[in-house]
Amino acid sequence: METLAKQLRKSVKIRTPYQEIAYKFSSNALYVGQIARGERVPIRGKGLKILKELEKRVQQTNNT
Repeated sequence: METLAKQLRKSVKIRTPYQEIAYKFSSNALYVGQIARGERVPIRGKGLKILKELEKRVQQTNNT
């Protein structure tokens, strides 16, 4: 039997760009936000992939 919290988590839709990116890279939105704000400067691994995804989304936004 699943707990109510687990059931709710399954039903909640992704809302923010940070949450979408965090889900995509198996991270959390807080970490993505820290990278976006420059509080963390990734140089390799998952953090660098998140940074590149953020930059890609900014480019897409600027082109529209």
